[in-house]
Amino acid sequence: MIERFSYSSLETYKKCPAQFRFRYIDKIYKNDEGIEAFMGKRVHEALEYLYEEVMAHRLPFMDGVMEKYHEVWDKNWHDRIAIVRKENKPKFYFELGERCIAAYYRTHTPFDQPAVGTEIEFVFSVNQSKDYMMKGIMDRLDHDGNGNYEIHDYKSGKRMLSQNAADKDGQLALYQIALQHSYENVKSVKLVWHFLQYNQTIYSHRNEEQLNELRDNTKSRIDGIREYIQNGGAFIPKKSILCNWCYYWEECSIKQGTNPYI
Repeated sequence: MIERFSYSSLETYKKCPAQFRFRYIDKIYKNDEGIEAFMGKRVHEALEYLYEEVMAHRLPFMDGVMEKYHEVWDKNWHDRIAIVRKENKPKFYFELGERCIAAYYRTHTPFDQPAVGTEIEFVFSVNQSKDYMMKGIMDRLDHDGNGNYEIHDYKSGKRMLSQNAADKDGQLALYQIALQHSYENVKSVKLVWHFLQYNQTIYSHRNEEQLNELRDNTKSRIDGIREYIQNGGAFIPKKSILCNWCYYWEECSIKQGTNPYI
């Protein structure tokens, strides 16, 4: 039985129960990954480096942040990276990551945001019991020292949330629940998305009523998955365009062979 869930695991079950089973029940791990995800990880690492330097009272030049990006790109590149959009070569994504970092740097310098941590991992309960444990990682956490927090998330993909969609999004709101359970004297929490390809920032807030609704919905989703497992559910694949970015083709009943985009 799965004892700990994450927002991404719940979303995976929603998108494709078969992929959920391969990854979270059968625990089949693949080295394969899409170029978009690879680029996003490297951009995250460069911005993590930037704020680690800032928190150490050192302000790196943009060239230093770019150098870090180049370093982690070269260090992590491997031969199991999939490019679905064949018209784009690796160089396209490499340069896209550079543009994301450059635009972010120019917009937010001199980086006087009150950052207190990057890549902060939380393990928390949705309802303060061990029955509904979750885990997650915040890209960055800011705190002004007076109980006012900001949870920041970097998005390097093409999809940008509207304000309405951000106000309904569950991921950062779950992190707010984690924050409020883990820290004392939390007066306010602002949820912040940085859509790096567009150099746009979206802000949102949640009140206690909205958080309680999220708690109930999350518990219901976890209960549904556990009941499905206990009843011997078949975890039927959902065929969609997202299959092109899935790397469980060998295990999947509706696919054959290896994902051809790798």
